[in-house]
Amino acid sequence: MKNKSKSEWIHLIVIIGCILFFIEFIFIETGLLFIVITASIAIYYGRKRYYKTTGKVLFWGGAFFLFITILNTFAVRFLLLVIVIYLFWKWYKRRQEQQGPICIPTTKEANRENGKLYGNKWFGSIHQGAHAYVWEDINIQSIVSDITIDLNNTVLPDEATIIIRQIVGKVTIIVPYEIEVIIDHSVLYGDTVVFDQELQYGFNRNIQMKSEGYDTSIQRVRIYTQVWIGKLEVKRG
Repeated sequence: MKNKSKSEWIHLIVIIGCILFFIEFIFIETGLLFIVITASIAIYYGRKRYYKTTGKVLFWGGAFFLFITILNTFAVRFLLLVIVIYLFWKWYKRRQEQQGPICIPTTKEANRENGKLYGNKWFGSIHQGAHAYVWEDINIQSIVSDITIDLNNTVLPDEATIIIRQIVGKVTIIVPYEIEVIIDHSVLYGDTVVFDQELQYGFNRNIQMKSEGYDTSIQRVRIYTQVWIGKLEVKRG
């Protein structure tokens, strides 16, 4: 991951953690807020009187109760889960870099249903179009992946469809200059870049865009994407 990407993920995690703390303290477990305030006051006065035994008791007692209270919140559990997932993801990425990206098969062994090509892969990198291939409409479902669809190495029909659903990761679609597209993109949090237009830090958005010559174009591509957390980039190439 690049430094910018890391900062974006950290920014997102901090925002979600703060929201979870706020919801839990204000709406779910209001008693926790009272404990946090009481423990903070004990720490404050204990520090001022730390030279006395009473001050030490107040300080360390307040610190202990504050630590236990925060540790038992859902927000902290969420952050711990994110750390575990991140470590697993880094390990898996290193393994994928050693093996190279997985190309979606375009042979008879591929999973086809109703004339569409399904390339489900829950984790890792998915790259369709690294080599020449026969076009079939694409439907991909993934959990954590970087997905790249290159439309330059195939012959597209008059109407082509791409459907991608994933939880976390980046989706990149490379479109030839003579092909026009219509995009329906839903994202809980993430960036969206379509040609020369960029929307940063979108939160709970549904974005519908259409290239200028779509209505009159002979060849058109419909792109439907649903991403919980991640980035969609549609570019010419």
